[in-house]
Amino acid sequence: MGKNRRSTADVVSATELAEMEFCEQRVLLVHRFGDRTTGGQRQARERGLAAHADYYAQGRAASDSRCFVSSCVFGPRAHETEVLRAFRDAVLMPHGWGRAVVASYYAWAPGVCAVLQNRPQCTACVRGVLRPMVALCRLHLQRRRP
Repeated sequence: MGKNRRSTADVVSATELAEMEFCEQRVLLVHRFGDRTTGGQRQARERGLAAHADYYAQGRAASDSRCFVSSCVFGPRAHETEVLRAFRDAVLMPHGWGRAVVASYYAWAPGVCAVLQNRPQCTACVRGVLRPMVALCRLHLQRRRP
């Protein structure tokens, strides 16, 4: 017995269903004449999607304030710590490999902070190592913005 498979032309996506609720006439016109979105409309859509992604990332960053080593050497609300959190949320967390890096960091970072608490020279050294990394992360985040 063969499997019954529908062609992709028979499938209605969730996006199309939502569009029907919003503007039935638009769905009918797209079906008849194809998508005639202008370049400006596509760019506006991409800007909107990017703004939504940034807003979502900021909300996630606000809910996950862990950034152990940076908090330990700069302070939990320092600009450097906020940059590293934003980099984590925008660049690392969307990818499986990035989430693995973050999970590994969360496993060993509290121990590093425990060592740094009573060693101001080590804290200053770590701060010196992190500052260029923060600058690179800030630069990367600035280049990602439209």
